[in-house]
Amino acid sequence: MKKILNFIRGIFHDFWGTLRNITLYISSEEQRLVVQSIIIGVVVWGVIYPLKLIVHDLSHLTIHWLENAPTLLFVFIPLCLGAVIVAAITRYKAATIHYHDDNGHIHELNDAEGDGLERTIALYYSSEPTIEHTLTGQEGVGVRWELPTFSLATRKFAATVVTLGSGGSGGLEASVTLIGESLSAGLFKPRRIGEQAADRINILHRIWNWWRPDNPDDLQTAQLSGVAAAVSVLLGAPFAAAFFATEVMYHRRPIIEKLIYALISALVAFFLTNMVESGHTPLFTTELHYLPPTTPEYMGVLILMSAVISLVAIFFSRLRARMDHAFHHNVSNTYVRMVLGAALTGTVAITVAWITAYFGLAENGLELVLGTGGSAIDAAFAGELTVVVAFVALFAKMFATLFTVSSGGSAGLLIPSLFFGTMVASMFATWFGYQPMMLIGPAMAASLIAIVNVPLAAILFTVELFGSAYMVPALIVLVVSSILAHDNSIYRTQRETFDARQILPGISVRRVRMPLAWANQTLVDLDFRKKFDLNVIGLLEYRGEDGHPHIRLATASTTLLEEGDVLVVLGTDEKLDGLETAVANLRAEELEEIIEGEQED
Repeated sequence: MKKILNFIRGIFHDFWGTLRNITLYISSEEQRLVVQSIIIGVVVWGVIYPLKLIVHDLSHLTIHWLENAPTLLFVFIPLCLGAVIVAAITRYKAATIHYHDDNGHIHELNDAEGDGLERTIALYYSSEPTIEHTLTGQEGVGVRWELPTFSLATRKFAATVVTLGSGGSGGLEASVTLIGESLSAGLFKPRRIGEQAADRINILHRIWNWWRPDNPDDLQTAQLSGVAAAVSVLLGAPFAAAFFATEVMYHRRPIIEKLIYALISALVAFFLTNMVESGHTPLFTTELHYLPPTTPEYMGVLILMSAVISLVAIFFSRLRARMDHAFHHNVSNTYVRMVLGAALTGTVAITVAWITAYFGLAENGLELVLGTGGSAIDAAFAGELTVVVAFVALFAKMFATLFTVSSGGSAGLLIPSLFFGTMVASMFATWFGYQPMMLIGPAMAASLIAIVNVPLAAILFTVELFGSAYMVPALIVLVVSSILAHDNSIYRTQRETFDARQILPGISVRRVRMPLAWANQTLVDLDFRKKFDLNVIGLLEYRGEDGHPHIRLATASTTLLEEGDVLVVLGTDEKLDGLETAVANLRAEELEEIIEGEQED
């Protein structure tokens, strides 16, 4: 008995010792990041939560007023008036954000217009060191400070309220990500009044030196935390929000270290929302919960539905690119462009309302097009949508949302993406006789994967909102959608894979795994520079002299290459494509030789 008591006493002694010395296990840098993540979560929640309530109430009031108006033509009044106000907001103290597309072209984005998530991604990477920043004398976090922070959050807040409150079609998520990023960056931006106070008061000077981010990595951690907190308030799913924020920035390579701090901010915002609302309020609610079956027929329906959603995703992405080009290259005046988008959105809404009323398909046709589409999604969960209504709503919402966003209206594309998946699921549920929830949950995951390209966030989102029973269906649609939609994404500024990183328009750095034929040769032996017109700026040695992997910068041309080494190459995209083609051909020849050798044996 005494031994047992001593054992238990030893456990508590060790545990208490760990608590007392916790600062020894967590570095001062990690402590600072945790504190910052908590503060960011509180600040972002304090702005995003009221925005969500205002947009929800104002949008419902507008649609209710339009439904009781003498004529459907009244739809144009709030939409066009809102477009004029949004145009004025976006032009007031506007800043320009640049990004490079896959073809190396530089595009200019008005900071408060359109899809805020594209601006968020561009701002997130603005502080990363690049050759172009070096050439212009800009460096590190200072690049982000040249762009607005709190003022951008204020203008985006106002533009979003007006766009969606006047009946514009779109989601809230893109706007809240930009607001979250701007608020988090603004908390660290050096300001003259603060610097003057810090110079006069010693304690403030010490606090500021501890608080401020000195490098792009710390700033990006704060930005990511702001985005995660904002999405958490909107979705009510903190884990999915943290993964969404990380995946949308890093595409296929989520950074776990930054994910932790993003999760802290997301949890803080989530718990604050729960405290105010006295309970968990997810994005979508259903009265009855149905468990998904495990039959082969159900799995087959999931596969077929995922294929259809993938086709919708590809169509939507290409339509978005064409519509964005049409608005911004053919209509130069901001006011005309936004009013035109509002008029087209109103035309779609009136057409759908008239058709559904004339044929007796739906009572409130305007709700299928205007606003975020939440009421239509709730109707789909309840099984109240027919196949025809879901089909009409799918394409009408698609065009109306793109008219709103592409013309410059402040709205997002994530919630509409969930809307598209829901409409497809509603049709499949009717065709195959399933409860709508059984297909809508996986369909939402498929939409997030095929349209937004955030697979991990999609899985977590499905599980958090619908329960762990939907994990397997979500994984099935993950596989199918990832294969069929592949690199499709609505966010043009989303970063690509780690192997290729563009540093100037048309100039990139790529990692190329060398073929076996180059083993035991040097770059001089290969005549690499003359043959490919490229510069090798680094070498990832598979096995160095000590038998372990090594990274060599400024690789000497006389360095002996070995099997498994990876070359880090700088040059034009055209030359790099040629190198990769040559390497692929060599590997194909090597594979043929191996196959022939096995056949001879």
